[in-house]
Amino acid sequence: MSTSPPSVAMTQTVTFEAMQSFAHATDPRLAEVMSLLVKHLHAFVAESKLTKEEWLRGLDFLNASAAITTEERNEFSLFSDIMGISSMVDVVSQPEGGTPSSVLGPFHNHDSLLRPNGVDLTDAQPGERVWFHGRVVDSHGQAIAQAQIDFWQNADNGLYPAQDPEQDPHNLRCKIACDAAGNFNLLTIRPHPYTVPTDGPVGALLAASRRNIWRPAHYHVIVSAPGYVGLVTELFPKGSDYIDNDTVFGVRPGLIVPFEPCHDSEVAKRFGIDAPFLEVTYEFQLVKQG
Repeated sequence: MSTSPPSVAMTQTVTFEAMQSFAHATDPRLAEVMSLLVKHLHAFVAESKLTKEEWLRGLDFLNASAAITTEERNEFSLFSDIMGISSMVDVVSQPEGGTPSSVLGPFHNHDSLLRPNGVDLTDAQPGERVWFHGRVVDSHGQAIAQAQIDFWQNADNGLYPAQDPEQDPHNLRCKIACDAAGNFNLLTIRPHPYTVPTDGPVGALLAASRRNIWRPAHYHVIVSAPGYVGLVTELFPKGSDYIDNDTVFGVRPGLIVPFEPCHDSEVAKRFGIDAPFLEVTYEFQLVKQG
């Protein structure tokens, strides 16, 4: 005869039956993931003694997140970020030997235009000019020809196009193909720290929790090539404010880079800018798919 209190026995029964309900999924991995999700969500409900009122408030939060999500802004992605889930997924899924990954963020767009290698993204807008260049290599340091760089960042006012109707929707973002030696380069501006969006349910949660709402300055980059594990990452200027207190926990030691003065007259002439300008050099390392 069980000595467990009836309430404990009942919760264990509900959890077991809910976990087992996924046992016959067509995809074994789906069965595994959903069963574990049920197990840990039920444990959270039991440990926190979640009330019906709190549960309904949680559903309202999800409904509000869905209502504000668009193709240009994903409130669920932001929620994942501020909960540290995005960073945890990065940590546990990071292939050995590659560049550290970081969070995607809520402002990535799949429709960025394919621009020439060496593109000038600045279009006469304010901001310190930065020549961002480098190459893409494999885990042995060999160049990956025609790897693709998907790049985006915020403007000099700290805002992304989705937040600022005055900006062109394609401002400071593009896709470019590396050359045969894996090299890429573009002209952009220095990024700035910014607050995550606070006008939605995630912002209300941060305010209620008295949490920092700032991110350090960064460039977003997705690097991809056939036969290699895709890389979603960010590069952070050395010394940026909030680099030790990123609200989405995205900073990694290997992603902090210096922004150095550059006096290269040929580069200045090519882009029609005055020297000195800033320079960022980085080598992205991809890992072959298993």
